[in-house]
Amino acid sequence: MVFLRSKIVKNESYSYLVKSKWDSKKKTSEQQTIKYLGKSSDVTLEDIPDEYRNDPTIISFLSSNNQLDIKKREKYLVKTRQNMRKFLLAGDLKNTMSIYNDFAKQSSVTNFYDNILRPAMYQIGELWDAKKLDVGDEHIASNTAMHLIENIGTKPKAKSKGKTILICTPDGEYHAIPCFMMETYFSLNGYDVINLAPSAPSSSIIRHIAEKKPDLILISVTLKDHLKSCNRLIKNLQKFKIPIVIGGQALQNENSFHDVTVMNTPSLFELSKTIKGIIKKKDT
Repeated sequence: MVFLRSKIVKNESYSYLVKSKWDSKKKTSEQQTIKYLGKSSDVTLEDIPDEYRNDPTIISFLSSNNQLDIKKREKYLVKTRQNMRKFLLAGDLKNTMSIYNDFAKQSSVTNFYDNILRPAMYQIGELWDAKKLDVGDEHIASNTAMHLIENIGTKPKAKSKGKTILICTPDGEYHAIPCFMMETYFSLNGYDVINLAPSAPSSSIIRHIAEKKPDLILISVTLKDHLKSCNRLIKNLQKFKIPIVIGGQALQNENSFHDVTVMNTPSLFELSKTIKGIIKKKDT
């Protein structure tokens, strides 16, 4: 049985996911904290471990978050994205890390990537496309984002799952930030990760797959210009009979790929859920 416990600190409510287990020897139930969820008003379904998301208690709790809390959370996210964008463009690693540390106290790495860092980088990309930033501005922001991701990747890792994910991009695709986001997330969650991004030659990717025999291949494509080279890469890799997942901004509204799993949404949360399901199915 699972339920939520709340603790009031300085007039703020903080929630914990708790599991009740019967001790037959002591003939009493013991409570075990599964996860600290952060501020009660900020908890979303993404913060709940997969196996507990359909629990009636959890559903009831999430439904009780009223519209005012949702508006308050959205206002917080907008402001945090603006600050992240400002500090990335300024090359201010210290303050970007401070934003992450504050966010991590109440939410997950996937939420940070999906709701803060990725939207901030998209906004910077849009400013670049509109010629409101020069190449130096974009490089400063991208390099700062990379250093931020590296720092996040030094956090304590979960117990090894004994599963390996190989990450790569098609030839000519040099957008590496999404790949490094995925690398840090899956590494922190106990997966062994081989990251060949960006733009490793197909021959190198094939050699590493043959040698390391990963459980899953993940291909990231940001620009639509590289969809053809992505298709060629997939054809070269399908001989290994290893599940292939492709995702990235270029895949939105794209349905031309076959015999692979296509992620049309850039959400890391959705990607991680899909990959966990594929690996679990592969083991059965």
